[in-house]
Amino acid sequence: MFHLFSTPHHIELKQLLSEFNRSLMLIADRQLLIKNFLSKVNQITPVESISLFLSDESTEKYKEQGTEEKNPPYLSGRGKLVSWLAVNERPLIVSESPSLLSYFSEEEQEVLKRLKAEIVYPLNVMNRISGILVMGKKVNGKRFGKQELELLSLLLGQAAFAIEHASLYEIQRDRLKRMYRTDRLAVLGELAAGAAHEIKNPLTSIRSTIQYLSSDFDPDTEKGQMMHELLNETERINKIVQGLLSFARPSELNTTEVNLEQLINQTLLLINNTLKKQQVEVEFEYFTEETTIMGDAEQLKQVCLNIILNAVEAMKGNDESHPRTLYISMEHGAMIDARSRYLLLSFEDTGKGIDEKNIENVFNPFFTTKEEGTGLGLAICYGIINRHKGELEVRSTPGKGTCFTIKLPQHV
Repeated sequence: MFHLFSTPHHIELKQLLSEFNRSLMLIADRQLLIKNFLSKVNQITPVESISLFLSDESTEKYKEQGTEEKNPPYLSGRGKLVSWLAVNERPLIVSESPSLLSYFSEEEQEVLKRLKAEIVYPLNVMNRISGILVMGKKVNGKRFGKQELELLSLLLGQAAFAIEHASLYEIQRDRLKRMYRTDRLAVLGELAAGAAHEIKNPLTSIRSTIQYLSSDFDPDTEKGQMMHELLNETERINKIVQGLLSFARPSELNTTEVNLEQLINQTLLLINNTLKKQQVEVEFEYFTEETTIMGDAEQLKQVCLNIILNAVEAMKGNDESHPRTLYISMEHGAMIDARSRYLLLSFEDTGKGIDEKNIENVFNPFFTTKEEGTGLGLAICYGIINRHKGELEVRSTPGKGTCFTIKLPQHV
């Protein structure tokens, strides 16, 4: 029998655990909580490497946290490694079971090899693996002792619930934001429809009058040029009115089978000259062969075109040391019900990003950071995806880039 806190080293461990317990109660931000957790684990047992994979409800994968890689490693929620951890209900110690590695898939073996894994710990919450901690060998080269493994198990048990609560809080917060945004856009749509109607009729009269009067002036004279400018301004207002009507009274969906892979390629071909002119490279990869959904091809193309052009605009200011690359990816998402799941389509650029204070406004009508623009494009896109029973999300890091993710239902 051992006494956990009887030596100076154990007293130090007690202090670390006490600090960690306080952080579990005080830290609500998930990423900050994860960072604190990994730091404490490494203080208790210094290891060569440490990585945390958490379950992602959108993709049913376990994704590595805190990495800035474009294609970070992940573990399949339906893979053999997760299955083994669930059945055995204990950590996997790689050096003690080297032959077991051949049981796992090649992808899983590659992830464990890449991370130089020595111990793979499951984070269990309510009989479900919510995360996986992968630790490398100890810095001092020694084997993990029984006391260390018991202490780590205790720490992981507490951390698993804390991280799960923080994750659920984030999910609920995001759902409430989406509900609020949808309701707000519906109200704005009604106001926009009324405003557009009131503006359109007198604007048509004003434009006709200006066109009639302009024939009395030589276009090369100052008054002729003024008439020309007036016509341009009325045309600009007319485009805004048309945008308002598109936002407020969207077209009915013409639903057919749509192959999203083909749709993306067609969209890229459509703006190929723009991409070349702006020196933007596109990397398009898809992790599923099933890329067909039921939807309105033209309206979905409008969404993709708008997002891509926004990405090109965001990368205009990149210098030579900051490449202009647009990453487009497509993959399976989580199941919605027994007969459908989400298909995820992501557009990630390497542009200037969006300030945190503006991120909540990007789908609002008339919000824009462009010198020229109505700010209606993304609001219209949001409405199109919403009518497809899907979701449009955005995340951004100022100075590094922005990622728009479209979730669309797909029959299985």
